[in-house]
Amino acid sequence: MFKKLRGIILCVVAASLVLTSCGNKADNDKKEASKTESSVGNSVNGSSSVVNTVIKVPEKGGNSKHISITQQKVTIYSVDAESDKIQAKNSMITIKEELIPQDIIDAVLFELDDLIDGDAIANTLTDKDSVTINFITKNKDYPFGKKSQVEDVVVLDCISYSIFDNFKDFKKIYFKLNGEAFRSKQLKLSDTKPFMINE
Repeated sequence: MFKKLRGIILCVVAASLVLTSCGNKADNDKKEASKTESSVGNSVNGSSSVVNTVIKVPEKGGNSKHISITQQKVTIYSVDAESDKIQAKNSMITIKEELIPQDIIDAVLFELDDLIDGDAIANTLTDKDSVTINFITKNKDYPFGKKSQVEDVVVLDCISYSIFDNFKDFKKIYFKLNGEAFRSKQLKLSDTKPFMINE
């Protein structure tokens, strides 16, 4: 009795797996058919590539609309959790029209998210050859969290290296904290001197 029941259950499971995989293949084929990529363009620093993807999304009533997503290959600096060393990695990030420093900063903070636990929000102001990043936070003593696994200076280094690698025109990086000089428990920066200069 149990052998017969077990055999029936195995047949039902096998049949459902076969039907499910066939349905997924058809869905995947439809998704692939509706996706087109345009050719590669140049980035701000000349070494990154831009990919425009148009996806045809079905709507109710049989209509469909096209969604365009623009992504750019960039270099992001992060911290290797095992060695605690800063390392570069290539990443594809979604951009609106063209790459801006805020895109890079957001990508670095996202990459470091497992290592930092603060509530800091970065706002960016650009000038001809400089970028000023102002972190807005409730806790000025620990803008990247009291339990952060990396020091403040390492976070700022990762952001600076990432901006310099992706933008050739920016030569100076400034950091502020709630609109004033960056002064936390770990790091005190000048209000007038750049944190980092790329010569």
